[in-house]
Amino acid sequence: MPGKNGIEFLKSVRSKWSELPFILYTGKGSEEVASDAISAGATDYIQKESGADHYTLLSNRIRNAVEHYRAKTTAQRTDERYHNLIDTAPIPILLFDEDGKSVYANEAAVTFLNATSYADLENEPFTHFLHPDDQETATERFQTLMSEEEHAPEIEYQVRTLDGELKRATVSTAYGYYRGEKVAQAMIHY
Repeated sequence: MPGKNGIEFLKSVRSKWSELPFILYTGKGSEEVASDAISAGATDYIQKESGADHYTLLSNRIRNAVEHYRAKTTAQRTDERYHNLIDTAPIPILLFDEDGKSVYANEAAVTFLNATSYADLENEPFTHFLHPDDQETATERFQTLMSEEEHAPEIEYQVRTLDGELKRATVSTAYGYYRGEKVAQAMIHY
């Protein structure tokens, strides 16, 4: 490449397209060049060698890099669509991780639970939001939901807000994934 080496070209590509797969394929390789390439954001680094097998290796690395990029992009788009759907839902929706702690709540849930923001709810166990009489049943249902990975039928609970107010509500729970982690989705109908 006249006027630029591979690392300089990589840096200019990264300044515009930070996630684009980039394989540095060079004839002048060394451990230092490989280290510089990875530090500059190269997806992979291959030193040119003779023989047809080397082109098969290059082809496989390109295919793998593109497939990984597409999978990552698809996952990001799916996450964005999921968030858009949940964020704009008119009913309160909370997500709880495998330990039963809150990992997300939409605005309707924040309002329903008399919180000022999700930060007030973050990492709280689901039992914190229930009357003590309902906690044992909810814990059993949660454990079944997470172990069997199946939806649970609706049930009525006394939901406790952050300021201690009790509200009767029907709660639907569903198994799902949030940012790659197993979650229980609680949808509150009141």
